[in-house]
Amino acid sequence: MVGFLNSILGGDDNTPTRPSKADFPLRDNSDLRVLYVLSQRAKRISLKVKPSAREVHVVVPGLRAFAKAREFAKQQRDWIDVQLEALPPPQPFVPGREILFQGQSFRLVNPPGRGRARVDRVGLKIVVPSPDLESFPGRVRRFLIREARAELEAASHHYAAELGERVGKVSVRDTESRWGSCITRNGEGHISYSWRLICAPPQILEYVAAHECAHMIEANHSPAFWAVCDRIFDDVKGAKRWLNKHGPKLHAVGAEF
Repeated sequence: MVGFLNSILGGDDNTPTRPSKADFPLRDNSDLRVLYVLSQRAKRISLKVKPSAREVHVVVPGLRAFAKAREFAKQQRDWIDVQLEALPPPQPFVPGREILFQGQSFRLVNPPGRGRARVDRVGLKIVVPSPDLESFPGRVRRFLIREARAELEAASHHYAAELGERVGKVSVRDTESRWGSCITRNGEGHISYSWRLICAPPQILEYVAAHECAHMIEANHSPAFWAVCDRIFDDVKGAKRWLNKHGPKLHAVGAEF
């Protein structure tokens, strides 16, 4: 498997030895799974696995540290191989392939022509019209984001109302490190979510919405915060266990390899 990946992803090692700031983020041409990211705030070289991109980011604390960062990445090749090969199988946006949607596997279907994407819940299909294969992945992603926004807006307003609070804005992004975040401005919650929550079972999406709304009462993770969560959501511990165990599968949705 490692040899296969290297033969597909590797290339001539013409990575700049003395790159400028403008070169970053910088792909390692000897291992295209490795991306160097320049950070003036970082104090040390570190590796971060990015599950949805199927790559590892090497955090470089300043230009002078680049040579050491490249050598460090080479030394950690076995670790990189293990981490990336441990990721769940990819679920690419390809006609005929299956992806997770609301906790179930749905087959992607690409009828010719144009039209609005729709869900066939009886046949477990997501039907996404597209004039060509090149535009199909983008159309699938936009459909999932649209569905996620609708569900998350409804859940957010519901749980905020349970707490006597108001939601001012709901944003949907592709986040790596967290499923949601909340800040309060002028007495209203501004909440950001990962669109990948639409791929999880509905009760998991509901839990994350309840969790973020609870931050409008307690902007921390103290016992008081968890008490608020328990008051508005029935199975906090079960939802947390599901995310810890199955979260990586959500990041595999849309991955190409």
